[in-house]
Amino acid sequence: MKYTFLIVAFLMVQTSFAQAQYLIGQKSIKYVDQSRKRPLLTEIWYPTNLTPKKPSRKQNNKALFKPLNTSKDAPLAKGKFPLLLVSHGTGGNRFSLTWMIEKLVEQGYIVVSVDHYGNNTFHKLPREFVKWWERAIDIQFVLTQVLQNGTFGKQIDQKRIGGVGFSLGGYTNIALAGGYVDRAHHTGEKGREMPPEFPKTNEKIDFDTDPQIVNSYKKYKDKVKDNRIKAFFVMAPAIGFGFHTKEQTKQITAPILIVAGRGDTNTPVKGNAQVYHRLISTSRLHLLGDKVNHYIFLNEATAFGKKVAPAITVDLPGVDRAAIHNEVSTMALDFFAKHLK
Repeated sequence: MKYTFLIVAFLMVQTSFAQAQYLIGQKSIKYVDQSRKRPLLTEIWYPTNLTPKKPSRKQNNKALFKPLNTSKDAPLAKGKFPLLLVSHGTGGNRFSLTWMIEKLVEQGYIVVSVDHYGNNTFHKLPREFVKWWERAIDIQFVLTQVLQNGTFGKQIDQKRIGGVGFSLGGYTNIALAGGYVDRAHHTGEKGREMPPEFPKTNEKIDFDTDPQIVNSYKKYKDKVKDNRIKAFFVMAPAIGFGFHTKEQTKQITAPILIVAGRGDTNTPVKGNAQVYHRLISTSRLHLLGDKVNHYIFLNEATAFGKKVAPAITVDLPGVDRAAIHNEVSTMALDFFAKHLK
């Protein structure tokens, strides 16, 4: 058995972080993949020594999630840094995982997060919600651009590049590692229903036969592995219904740590995390508690967020989102410290 179970006590979690080595710089860049006509809004968080300005008294009182205190366009600290690429969940955005990004940058990682075209909070296109494999190409493209960036490229240690993903972003990382999804329907499969984030549309689309979707799948399905990325940290991965045999994962050689909550009703572990773990020989699986659901991996919410979007911001009684975030961030730091040497 390769399972690792949650046994760390709350107080140990609270004190497990090393003291922050850096403050956090932040830069926004809009890349465009001209070959696929996909604009890719990208956020780069990076180590800096510049103290951020005090937050404005004019806070956004309609923000769903708590903000991250950073210095926009601050100078990058001196030195070589490992790079992590973050892929958000379906209908999420590049800011969805700042709870983890904060801890990673403070310990000396450059972190790049992308708004996946047509499958993010701010821009939703029905077909892009099922062209799952194209998200991996988004990451590949942005990785190439960042490595060529005059400011960041020369300070990235290209031998130490890792991936982080949540939900559909978890699948994205498994695709980048070398796994490919099977679009065919199989008897008795579960979990293919459209997610709650799917956009309303009057357009009639047969997602099984639509030429745009089918042609994209044929072109890219098993050609998205990126050998530049050496290790993958995956949370509550989705699309387990599309993985059936080890033939689909035989190209995966990089280590993958899969973390999921036993109480996940969106991407139940039996049909997702455990499926991937069974099919990926280099994987390790860590299951969180019975009450830990899917959206625990989103940022901590504001009071307004809990009021207007309880489905994604309010956890079951007894579940402490901040404590789980600390636990999982520690796991990520330990994982990358071990595998990105």
